[in-house]
Amino acid sequence: MKILLYLEYDGTDFHGFQRQNDQRTVQEELEKALHKLFKEEIKISGSSRTDAGVHARSYPVSFETSTTIPPHKIAVALNRYLPRDLKAQESMLMPDDFDARFSAKGKTYSYHFLRRQNPSALYRNYAYHIRVSLDVEKMKEASIAFLGLNDFSGFKTQGSTDPNPLKEMREISIIENGDFLIIYITASGFLYNMARIIAGTLFDAGTGKVTSADILEIFKTGIRGKSMVLPARGLYLEKVFYDNGNESEDVVNIK
Repeated sequence: MKILLYLEYDGTDFHGFQRQNDQRTVQEELEKALHKLFKEEIKISGSSRTDAGVHARSYPVSFETSTTIPPHKIAVALNRYLPRDLKAQESMLMPDDFDARFSAKGKTYSYHFLRRQNPSALYRNYAYHIRVSLDVEKMKEASIAFLGLNDFSGFKTQGSTDPNPLKEMREISIIENGDFLIIYITASGFLYNMARIIAGTLFDAGTGKVTSADILEIFKTGIRGKSMVLPARGLYLEKVFYDNGNESEDVVNIK
């Protein structure tokens, strides 16, 4: 049977999701736990790759198994074999042709800034600490330039394995929550480092270094802009959307 499993993980001590030689990854830890639970070799399909340090609130994977454990109880049973920084949240039965990666219709990422003079001991691995003041209204104004169907070649870095640079940017929202400033980015798909570059571009818009016209020019030329790829620790995969009605569900803030 085909199972869809949702994971939550703290990416701090993981070298990303995808299995790598001599590096601790989410995929490696998950496959070891699945083997212990099912006593069979499990080949999983992850919804996307996340880099070292990136976190996930609801990361979907799919796999086939012949277990007799009821699908909705797999998540609970699996957690006894998973480490503290990786936990299963929900599991369910899916059609045989479902794939966590190829069945995806869209994704939401969030990027978290901690805006205060002094750094945080508690949030050092979970938000990007900044001391500069940001003009949030300018950031919101610039975000409009990203909306719609566009070629995002100018907002990726080398290493992208997605051959299609055309993505539909569906929504960008910027929310202030105490000392935190959070950018939510929802699109049909993301190129390598696209979410972190967009967040970096909006950061530069907030400091007056980038305007909507600059963003439109990057779309026109396809040439990578000068905004930095923001640190991975501020990025969270919030949700992956499928054709099962969960597009309307809300994402959850860090606080």
